[in-house]
Amino acid sequence: MAGVLYLHGFCSSAGSRKGVFLADRFATVGVDVTLPDLDEGEFRTTTLTKQLALVRRLAGDLEPSLLIGSSLGGYLAALFAAREPDAVPAVAAMAPAFDFASRLGASLGPDLERWRRAGHRDFYHYRDQQDARLEYGFYEDALRYEAFPDVRTPMKVLHGLGDTVVDPTLSTRFAKGRPNVDLEWIETDHGMLAATSRIWASMLAAYRGI
Repeated sequence: MAGVLYLHGFCSSAGSRKGVFLADRFATVGVDVTLPDLDEGEFRTTTLTKQLALVRRLAGDLEPSLLIGSSLGGYLAALFAAREPDAVPAVAAMAPAFDFASRLGASLGPDLERWRRAGHRDFYHYRDQQDARLEYGFYEDALRYEAFPDVRTPMKVLHGLGDTVVDPTLSTRFAKGRPNVDLEWIETDHGMLAATSRIWASMLAAYRGI
């Protein structure tokens, strides 16, 4: 069976708890899930452009039936689908981080200018369980990308109503006027780990709906 390609969130890794959970669940129905480290081990110099290039290579090699992304990975999945509409039959995004660059800049406030002046800044990285340095070029690169990609591929969006990291109304704005987007709300937070059974049901339905 054609597999699934999973894209983790910002400062996460192939060991993402949601990604590993879904890989385990898909294995029970005979579907392989590929979970790459999107920064390819080079967090300091990663950019969305480099991550999209990796997704492009993997999608070409694996020919997955479903592209799943969480948070920033969900935004990446949408960016990729908008640019490569024939690369994957369907996309699913959990709490997708739309309008990423604008929101990141706003969240940092005065630290954004300090990041620019220093050329680098530390962010807590969940893979290493410690701070990791990220160059300012990451933010400059992110500014190049549109807030709401024009996805025409069939797409499931799953968002928690209690999400305080990525405003749920961003998914509403994205889905508006796009009949190809199925927006589903759940009573959970950004991590969604309290709703794994609901996540699994939704992702399996997205896969089987291809």
